[in-house]
Amino acid sequence: MIRFLITLLLCACLIVGFSFLLIETRPSFFYQTLIFLVFSTGMIYRYLYKIDKPGFFVQLYLLTMTVKLLAYGAYNLVVILEDKAGAAANVVFFMLVYFIFTALEIGFLYRKIMRQ
Repeated sequence: MIRFLITLLLCACLIVGFSFLLIETRPSFFYQTLIFLVFSTGMIYRYLYKIDKPGFFVQLYLLTMTVKLLAYGAYNLVVILEDKAGAAANVVFFMLVYFIFTALEIGFLYRKIMRQ
């Protein structure tokens, strides 16, 4: 559990570092998006990590994916309505970070499940 959280925070720091090096102008919701995704990914991983029953794990995982998609869609809608000019940059950044964090989450959950 602690390894995942440390890796998640390290990835977030690397994203911030690379964005300062590679991107001239960051999206307007850069920090809000990053904090939101770090927090939500960490919380979802925490709940999924504590599940010991394989059948319940699958159901809970599917439920969290559904809730995540609805919440992330609502967040992106708010971002688009707040900053119409920078909407594309904000959504692209959101999707990139979402895929990175989701891949990280799946990798750690896969390792946990394979050990059991």
